[in-house]
Amino acid sequence: MKASETFERYDGKVRECCNYAVRSSKSFMENADTNKRQAGGKAELVLRDQLTKDLKEFCDEVDEVSFYAKQKAYITSNLLTFIFLVATAVFAILFSLVNPYFILAALVTALLSLLAALGVFGGTSKSVEDLNVFARRKASGEPAARIIFEANLDAPFKRNISRGTAALLKFLTLLGVALYIAFCVVMLLVDNGTLNFGFQDELEYLAYGLPIFVIFPLILSRTVSTGFSFPGVADNLLGAYAACGAMRYMSEQDLRLESTELCVLLTSSKEAKNAGAKAFVRDFKADLDALDTTILCFDSIYDPDSLNVISKGRKVSKLVDEAAANAGVLLTDHNPKYHKGDLKVYDKAGLAAAQISSLPDEVPPFYRNENDDVDLLNPNAVHAVEGAIKVALEAAYALDAQDA
Repeated sequence: MKASETFERYDGKVRECCNYAVRSSKSFMENADTNKRQAGGKAELVLRDQLTKDLKEFCDEVDEVSFYAKQKAYITSNLLTFIFLVATAVFAILFSLVNPYFILAALVTALLSLLAALGVFGGTSKSVEDLNVFARRKASGEPAARIIFEANLDAPFKRNISRGTAALLKFLTLLGVALYIAFCVVMLLVDNGTLNFGFQDELEYLAYGLPIFVIFPLILSRTVSTGFSFPGVADNLLGAYAACGAMRYMSEQDLRLESTELCVLLTSSKEAKNAGAKAFVRDFKADLDALDTTILCFDSIYDPDSLNVISKGRKVSKLVDEAAANAGVLLTDHNPKYHKGDLKVYDKAGLAAAQISSLPDEVPPFYRNENDDVDLLNPNAVHAVEGAIKVALEAAYALDAQDA
């Protein structure tokens, strides 16, 4: 059976669920402090409470599972990079002025700054408690599979600079680290007589020029505010309500899949290196191992004309293609490689997963900034959510038919 065959007024009922998603998103934007929907923020808490209340009506079981996230890992990494680079600069100058043995200390701190710049020490930041919501609607019979509609609740952390500027500062930071490491290695080789060339004495003067690179990781550490967020309507307020809207359809029509458990997963801390998705994979490992699971991530849904699906694995690709054909939804071949969603976590865990999104190949003007706001809650958003919900429901019924 197809999802479209479950009710004679299927299109109208799905449209009602789409209107629920868009109207609820608009109401949230009007009444909540939308600059506080960062992971663990008060607006995220309000959104979670609202959706959890809805899911308790739509589902048989709703679990709220706490986990801890390193929300300031990015800031900590850049601050430690700055500290280690300052130490490197000081040791390099002392090498030139006082004692050649200081070059060994400079090399050690330069290597530490490289590790910090690569995020190795991000785990030293303070852990903050957050919550995932996992809701289940049981199958009518013995379950043989599970499909999860997933979306993250948190909006992107507020940033004071553009993505391009941040990338440039990161490049300059890594360049500075690399130059310091190269300087230390060359000076060590010169000092022990292994390397000789005509301008080796002049090369020492680099110790007084390289400190210019110290400022860049400090700037980066000041560009992100973990206490505030962008509005995040497309990323990912609409996705969260769309995932719940699909479950709402099943509930209102009193429908159950025959041998497939239907679930909604609302994660948090996507901005903290997808901590919520990682916690779910870890905390529900026994459940995921016990039942064949497919995850469909709702992420940045706002435009029907660029609706696309990124899938991991031949089986889930075939499932999504069948679902889109049954739903009559034309999917584009866009592949937003710049977007780092929860999909990669599930794929790494060996789960069949796909992401449905409206993000195109090129970065849209509102992406991760103040323009991702209520203006996106327009008729296009309704059509996009409708397409996403129809594909999701058809995927659920197609999976159920496979396991019947």
